[in-house]
Parts: sequence; structure tokens; C-alpha cells
Amino acid sequence: AAGWAFLIPASAMIAIMSFFPMVKAFILSLQTGKGANMHLSGFSNYVRMFQDKVFLKSIFNTFYYAVATVPLLMALALFLAVMLNSKIPLRGFIRSAVYAPAVVSTVVVGTVFTWIFQDQLGLINYLLTSVGAKAIQWNNDPKFAMLMLVTATMWQKAGYNMVIYLAGLQSIPTELMEAATIDGASTFQKFRYITLPLLKNTHMFVMITCMINAFRSFDLVYTMTQGGPLNATKTIVMYVYEQAFNKNYYGRAAAGGIVLFVFMATLTIIRFKIEKED
Repeated sequence: AAGWAFLIPASAMIAIMSFFPMVKAFILSLQTGKGANMHLSGFSNYVRMFQDKVFLKSIFNTFYYAVATVPLLMALALFLAVMLNSKIPLRGFIRSAVYAPAVVSTVVVGTVFTWIFQDQLGLINYLLTSVGAKAIQWNNDPKFAMLMLVTATMWQKAGYNMVIYLAGLQSIPTELMEAATIDGASTFQKFRYITLPLLKNTHMFVMITCMINAFRSFDLVYTMTQGGPLNATKTIVMYVYEQAFNKNYYGRAAAGGIVLFVFMATLTIIRFKIEKED
């Protein structure tokens, strides 16, 4: 009884802050109309939403953004971790410098990279024109707008994931590496047959975390492109935001949030299942 009594405050807080809003959002997703004129209409919001080409485009963009960023982030973070796990000059300073973007506000990152990719005075176009190439209309070309987001994400998130990989690398017993060296294994062989397999759980953690962050990406998109041009960078969260606060379709926005919740819950369940099996 005492144990259950101690759990009551935390359980009540979780219910108030998490469970109740989810139930309220689901009930709201079953309503149509605007403002005080909303009424229950079953699953019509879900039907209309999946018939909406903009919403389907936002799902595609979200998956495209995740597929584009997650492998690149994992590869870059692992490369940086391996390099900075060895004894090199100024290792501590370089680690701090690489990690620093992770603590910078995403709005600041978005603003800075918007300037960097600016059409007329941006650094990227300046470098392109200085070598004779043609300037690119980054913000107005659907083919390149997503590349802006991916680049900014790589710069901001690589350092955080590098720290996770560093922790994984430093948990590998040094005796294994020493034994492999005595047996004549090359650096690549030690990395391929010892380091990578022993980082399996770290790989999975980084992958699922990056995918969840990609699925709920909003602030960077809102700051840099606001979902444009021509909905080329509109994510699910951006779609939910526009439905709720620009068009006042709160029921449809809640339905979009429920769909996003299902996607993220599925990823989380997969993560816990894999960790339990390991």
C-alpha cells in the first residue's frame, strides 16, 4: 500500500500532462467545424485528410527527410567519434567545437542557414558564382529546398550523436583490440569485425532517436522554408500547425497529430522490442 501511495503523485502528473491531452486530442479529431461550431462527425477528418494531396505530400516529405538525414547523421557521427576517440592534438577542444551546435537554438540555426543559402548574398551562391557556376534559387526551387534542411540538420545534430557514439566506443573492452592487434588484424579489420558489431545497440539507439526527431521536425522547417516552395518541405507537423492555427480546422489538425503519434509510437515500440531482445 505504501508503494502505491508513493506512486500516486507521479501517476497523477503523467495522467494530467500526457494521458488526458491524448484522449482530448483523439476526441477532438472526431469533430468537424470551426471554433464553437464543432460537432462530432466520426472519422470524417481522417477520411478527408487522406484524400488531401497536401497531407499525403507532407507524409512523403517527412519520410523523405528522415531517410535523407538519418543515414547521413549516423555515418558522419560515427566517423567523427572514431576520429576523436583517438589521441590527437586539441582533442577536447575539437570535441567541444563539434558538439557546440547541438546546444544552439534551432531557430537560430535556421536563421543562419537561411542567410547562408540566400539567393543573392548567400555564402553558398557566392562560392558557386566565384568558380563560374550558376547561382541556385534555394528557397524558390522545390528540387533544392529540402537540401537546405538536410544540411542544417547535419550541422546541428551530428555533434550530439557523435557523443553517443563516443560513449559506445569507450565501452568496448581494450583487451579485444589488443588481442586483435597481436593476431595481426589491420585497423580496418578491427573496425569491421569488432567495433561495428559491438556498437549494435548504439546504432539502434541513434537511428531510432534520429528518426523520431525527423518525424517531429517543425521549428527548422518553419524558420527556413515554412513548408514551401510548393509544399516541397511541408512535414506532418507543419501540416498540423497550418490546419490548426492558419485555417482553424482543429479537428483535422488533431487527426494529423494522432497519425503522427501512431508513427512515432510504432518506432518507439520497435526500439524497446529490439533493446529487450538484446
